[in-house]
Amino acid sequence: MSAHGESFSYLEKGDWQASLAYRWLHSDRHFVGEVEQKQRLGQGSEVINRVHTFDLTATYAVTKRFSLALTVPFVHADRSSLYEHDRTNRHHMQAGGLSDVRLMGNYWVFSPDNNPHGNLGLGVGIKAPTGDYKATDYRFRATGPELSYVDNSIQPGDGGLGVLVDFQAFQKVFKNTFAYMNGTYLINPQNTNAIGNSIWDSYILRGGLSYALWPSKGLALSLGGRVEGVPPEDAFGESQGARRPGFAASIEPGLTWAYKKTSLNLSTPVALYRNRQRNYQGRAGDAAFADYLITSSITYRF
Repeated sequence: MSAHGESFSYLEKGDWQASLAYRWLHSDRHFVGEVEQKQRLGQGSEVINRVHTFDLTATYAVTKRFSLALTVPFVHADRSSLYEHDRTNRHHMQAGGLSDVRLMGNYWVFSPDNNPHGNLGLGVGIKAPTGDYKATDYRFRATGPELSYVDNSIQPGDGGLGVLVDFQAFQKVFKNTFAYMNGTYLINPQNTNAIGNSIWDSYILRGGLSYALWPSKGLALSLGGRVEGVPPEDAFGESQGARRPGFAASIEPGLTWAYKKTSLNLSTPVALYRNRQRNYQGRAGDAAFADYLITSSITYRF
């Protein structure tokens, strides 16, 4: 589905769509609750995560209302800290490779033929435990290098079979202007994996306005809000094991360009509020958040 000024363009029955999405994250701002631990940066003791994620997605329209989408994600992550090593010098640990593959089915609630200016889509799918959740690298202790599991924040997978539920909605509100909203919740009913990390739920919710700035050239601008995070307790099952619950609320400007069968998208969510929540036992802790993200994608229809 792509914007073309006065209406949305749906996939037709039998259409294929391929996309490559990229996400860049750099986190180093520590929070306990909603209070930033500013001394960490001053001391040079902050933990820095740098994560590059690539998602390859193939979508097939079984009908104009129902489609299937297979996403194969890859990740490369670098984590540097003092406390995981000799507590004096900064060292790096890395992990990467295939992450957890996702298969989704999506259905338009209202007929696309009769609703070019607004619709509601619902989706459900599975997340397969294809990513490595036991990736290792060396910690540089005072006694020498020690091969250890990397932190759960940079493990390519979580080791659990999950269920994805999502929705997407759009509605024309003015000339060349659409309101949009979409969200996804990952249900991970398993408790912990083999190395003691929690197999946690996660969520994302986005909403805002998209304006076709130059409809004849396929250029559109968007501005919205975004909330994403990890809950202290899962929707189903137990919530034990190592996790850092919390969420970030961001403002998300974006730019989309569509030409014939190709579309490009770029957005940069900028964090306005961050909260490292207590875990299910009520214990506080800290977590590092990003100031902003960079997300982009290229999509082609066959």
